[in-house]
Amino acid sequence: MKTINRIISLCALSILFFTACEKDEDAIPNSVPVIETASITPNTFTFGDSVTITAKISDAIKSLSVLDVQAIINGRTVSIQKILLDGNIAQVNQKIFIPLIDNVSDNTPVSFVLKAANSKNSLATTELTGFTGNRPYFARLYLAVENGGVYQLTPQAGNRDNYEILDVVISKSFTYKIAQKITADNKIDYTGLVWGSVNGKVQMVNESEDGIFGFASGADYTSSVIFNNYNFKTSFSGNAYSTPNLLLENFTETNISGEEFYTLDISLTEGEEIALYNELAAMNIVYNMDFFDRINANKVKFLGITGDYTLYYNKTRQHVVLLPVTSPSYPDYLLITGGGLGYPSKIAKEHTWWGFGNIRDFILTRKIAANVYQATFYIHEKDDGWVAFKIYENTGWGGEKFYNDFTYTGLTLEGESGNPASNIFPSAEMGEGVFRLTINLNTNIINVSRVTLP
Repeated sequence: MKTINRIISLCALSILFFTACEKDEDAIPNSVPVIETASITPNTFTFGDSVTITAKISDAIKSLSVLDVQAIINGRTVSIQKILLDGNIAQVNQKIFIPLIDNVSDNTPVSFVLKAANSKNSLATTELTGFTGNRPYFARLYLAVENGGVYQLTPQAGNRDNYEILDVVISKSFTYKIAQKITADNKIDYTGLVWGSVNGKVQMVNESEDGIFGFASGADYTSSVIFNNYNFKTSFSGNAYSTPNLLLENFTETNISGEEFYTLDISLTEGEEIALYNELAAMNIVYNMDFFDRINANKVKFLGITGDYTLYYNKTRQHVVLLPVTSPSYPDYLLITGGGLGYPSKIAKEHTWWGFGNIRDFILTRKIAANVYQATFYIHEKDDGWVAFKIYENTGWGGEKFYNDFTYTGLTLEGESGNPASNIFPSAEMGEGVFRLTINLNTNIINVSRVTLP
């Protein structure tokens, strides 16, 4: 009981102590800060750059808390920076960023309002005048589409406030930011100017703020973008989809051997050009190099036999491969399976293993002439350092071809040690890389060459 009484007494004393402190603090007279000196240099600057503020601020009684710097631009008050202060005397010497705002011309008069506050929010205010702001102009800007790539905007002839990109393929609606700089891996570099959305208004933003919503009205996709750096407005034009085309929305998501694929059953005609849209137009994607010629970012040409196929888009490895709907077999196709092979990719290596269970198990060849076939694939060492493959006429392991069935030109292929008539191996001179095999069953010659990805 004595202990409880002691605790209650201590609490009461504490309350009385803090109450007394508050009364003592309130009893101290208030004061007003004094901005003794203040300057901003230089007098002429470019919006989007930094200037230096130098100031001495004091308060005879109360502790200083903050210096609020505002700019008056075209009659609009723009918050620049709040600089934290401490103690009764503060010396300020630091860079402050002057944002670019919309509808501001060259040689715009600018003034700065400084508001110094103490711990009781008493204010001292002063205004610095005689400054001039100029507009920035750029050799290029970048349209950074959320989850959709980066596109370079260049100044429009006759209007250097307009930055445009023409003949592009982007979704008809998307979220984006405009950036002055990008990084080496195509990300926005926030050390430069970035335009985004704050409360629905386009202005300078940082990484945590939102992008802008864009929409090409009455179109299937956006084909041109013009950003006006004076009024912060973007205009969009669009077109209807060309046919035939590849759109990811028409594919079906599936899982093959633990990886995410998108598949599409499609009829393809030899020699036809196919338009690519949205994600499938990305230049990182490698379209099967034996069956497609990448004409440009937005189009491929089909090189195979006219017929029905299933396309397989691997989102992890960023490549598109295909199989005929009917099981591939000689004389239209040859098949290559083994360990340490894979369809080419710019993003992630893969390797097959012996079998024909799914698209990841084997490489499909294209018939380029009577009894002549072509296959392009990546070769790399498996974890156990062993790479080997063989050629077959069908997925039932039929028509097996052996190393000793052929002679070789170009780069060297080798036979299995101790059993030279069986598996085929890359030679040491080949190393890792993308290689093309041209298999001629008329002459029983295989030519091996190194290939550069498009």
